[in-house]
Amino acid sequence: MTLSINRPTAVCSLLLSLAVLSSQALAEPIFSDDFEDRVNDQALIGNDWTWYDQWFAEEGCTGEATGGFGPFDDGDGSDYAAANRNFFTVPEGSGDYYRAGLEAPAWEGALSNMLRVYGNQYNVNEACQRTLIFQEMDAPAAGTYSFVFDVAQDRVGAPAAGEATAAFVKVLDPANGYATILFETEETKPKAASVPLDVEATRQGVDFTITEEMVGKLLQFGFYNDVTPNWSQSADTSAALYDNISVGLMELGPAHSGSYFNEGQSGHGFSIEFGTLGGSPLAVVYWYTYDSLGNPIFMLGNGAPDGNTVEITFDSPVGMKYGEFDPATVTREPGGTAVFVFSDRDNATFSYTPSDFSVNQWGHASPIVDLPLIKIFGIPADKYFE
Repeated sequence: MTLSINRPTAVCSLLLSLAVLSSQALAEPIFSDDFEDRVNDQALIGNDWTWYDQWFAEEGCTGEATGGFGPFDDGDGSDYAAANRNFFTVPEGSGDYYRAGLEAPAWEGALSNMLRVYGNQYNVNEACQRTLIFQEMDAPAAGTYSFVFDVAQDRVGAPAAGEATAAFVKVLDPANGYATILFETEETKPKAASVPLDVEATRQGVDFTITEEMVGKLLQFGFYNDVTPNWSQSADTSAALYDNISVGLMELGPAHSGSYFNEGQSGHGFSIEFGTLGGSPLAVVYWYTYDSLGNPIFMLGNGAPDGNTVEITFDSPVGMKYGEFDPATVTREPGGTAVFVFSDRDNATFSYTPSDFSVNQWGHASPIVDLPLIKIFGIPADKYFE
């Protein structure tokens, strides 16, 4: 498959003429939280956020946990939900147990409401202690999912002695002593800031796959901090701020862009580009193919991503003569519609419904159903739309 890099002015003109954004809503997530309905002095974090503490014998909270404590371990299930423990509601030195709290708003109003997750400053274990704030639910249907969020530096300061802040996804098997069968993590890396003018949230996420064997088991996702007191690490500077949290089927993002083809049909293929136009996500697809006489043709279309799917309305540009680049001579005929469904950032299926024009002019009489595609070339890009 050979793809052209230098595209003529007519293609750019056509692209601009096609850039009409769809009003499609994103696929419904299985969980979301933006904390905008919260206030600083409410008793609980809300929305069923819960907690657990673990400690480890090995440095950096590696290896198997040697102990742990959760809300049910005291025999009182009423404190399963995470209390709102922050600098607004728990005076320093009061002896209460810090884990997480609401910052509503964060950074003196420079950011909207966020969740502050930080370490256990009452950790008396000289080993590494991990504080987890998370959600849990039954694992959903099999598929590839993303746990996506914004992260910003805590106003007290960035980790100064190697404290770790991270996001995680776990699947546990309750029928087997809550054995861990999936554990994916991603270190959270907020941009440095010292004053509200400098603070900025960064979009990150954790991708994970639910297999058929995991469906119905216990899914947990959230954030943790690792602090080792004998490393002179601080519970304060282990904190990070989180917002705009969403979990759902892997949504399309810029990193899905690339050149795709079917391994059994080398000779035609697609250049697929995901970006934003006017602040809204947009996909642009070039299909390099042939008519029924073997003449090379291409079609161009765009569409708004919807979860892990994008529907493309193709146009078939005809009429312009080589060397006479006059967009006014181009006729844009309907080229049919296509649906691309991505299982991950390197694999998709392609389905195509021809138009009357593409049937009669190009001989595309047969629809295409779920043709497997594989990415053969991509460029480094953000995994998630901002």
